[in-house]
Amino acid sequence: MVSWFGVSLRKLIVQARLTRAFGSAQEKPLTLDWRSAILLACGLQNVLLAMGLWSTALNQHAGRRIALALAVLAGITSVHVLGWTGRVEPPAEVVFFPLNLPLALGPLLYGYVHALARGEPPRRERLHYAPAAAQFGYLCAALLTPEPARLAWREAVHDDVVKPLIEAAVLLSLSGYAVAGLRLLARYRAWLQAARSDADRYASRWMASVLAALLAILAALTAVRIHTWYIGEIETGPLQLWLAAWSAWLGVEAWRHSGRAFPVMNLEPPTSAAASADDWAVQGARWRETTQAAGWWREPDLTLSELSRRLGTNTAYLSRAVNEGLGMNFNTFVNGMRVEEVARQVRADPRSACDLMGMALDAGFSSKATFNRAFRAVYDMSPSEFRRRLKS
Repeated sequence: MVSWFGVSLRKLIVQARLTRAFGSAQEKPLTLDWRSAILLACGLQNVLLAMGLWSTALNQHAGRRIALALAVLAGITSVHVLGWTGRVEPPAEVVFFPLNLPLALGPLLYGYVHALARGEPPRRERLHYAPAAAQFGYLCAALLTPEPARLAWREAVHDDVVKPLIEAAVLLSLSGYAVAGLRLLARYRAWLQAARSDADRYASRWMASVLAALLAILAALTAVRIHTWYIGEIETGPLQLWLAAWSAWLGVEAWRHSGRAFPVMNLEPPTSAAASADDWAVQGARWRETTQAAGWWREPDLTLSELSRRLGTNTAYLSRAVNEGLGMNFNTFVNGMRVEEVARQVRADPRSACDLMGMALDAGFSSKATFNRAFRAVYDMSPSEFRRRLKS
């Protein structure tokens, strides 16, 4: 297989050189311009990042799936680099390039999100890759076919029948997996709010933005295809550059978060204990008083399970006391104590030059954005505005 890819690539390079040297009466000479250079740079970046993410020790399941997704994106952009600029119709070797597998991208992105949130791949994962495997087999079979038969098949069947079907399958696959990934991320963020005091560190809002941007790209691609079918050809260069920029964004963000061990979402069944809302409120207030007196809320990575162990209860009872008794989630429960501590220090000396962020870090906050968000939720103003009002 490796030698076959090498022969095909050498043949493609020779054909490109001959075309550049002599031109063609039916085709424009193949040239590489700045757009191809951008696509090539993004593809090389994705390959390098994929190599690094494949070998990450933390979140191994997630790292390997996002690495494969970046490799797939490199294969997709390489098609445009090899056969896009300077040609009305790309050569058959580019049309049937076996590494152009967009049907594998959706399952890989969803598998990455699932591995981050649940700590393991989706069930029956191999079934998700069956369409991509079928596409790979079709491309290999077409590329291994003798050239006259391959060209005849492309003109008679592929361009008019197979290609539209593949494009429709790609749109449905990517849209479905993007929506499924966004829903899973929403569940994961809700669980983080209920289970961890440092929920914002693992919220993966960047991944939600990436998936939302992918849906925007798919909408633009659909509009381009409709325009092509009913009106006429349209320049797709901006869309291809958009895809390259999106893939570079995905790779960089995945690399930035690869060194962070994401907590695994485990959804416990609700407790069956019979207690009234007043009972849970009393218990929640008692546990809150104990937590505040012990100063456990100062720990940046305090979790629901750890706090329940220290309080001598289980996560189900503590969660119910906080949610039903106090009317808040665990993240708000802990961050509220931290906000109160910062506000207390500011009230004690509002004209002090002490750094607010330093106070926040001492109180257990792990980032400025989380601190500002939690403070505004309690006092309906930013920490700096709070201190300015006390000064005046």
